[in-house]
Amino acid sequence: MKQLIKGYIDSCTLVKKRITELTAMKNEMKKHGDLAGIAELDLERRIRLLYCEHGEMMNIVCHLSDYSRRLEQRAES
Repeated sequence: MKQLIKGYIDSCTLVKKRITELTAMKNEMKKHGDLAGIAELDLERRIRLLYCEHGEMMNIVCHLSDYSRRLEQRAES
């Protein structure tokens, strides 16, 4: 269970890194006036989807952590 939780946390870190990369790319393109490029790459939607994915993964981590904690409490009693 702990390995599964660690895997989700690692994935969350990778998603946040990708969000940072895409946001930097979008800001750089916006700075150079390349609004068509931003639309062509669909950066706004991709960033928004990654934020949703990150939130869902964090919810899973919370649920798995709660479940793991309950199992440990049951084993102790």
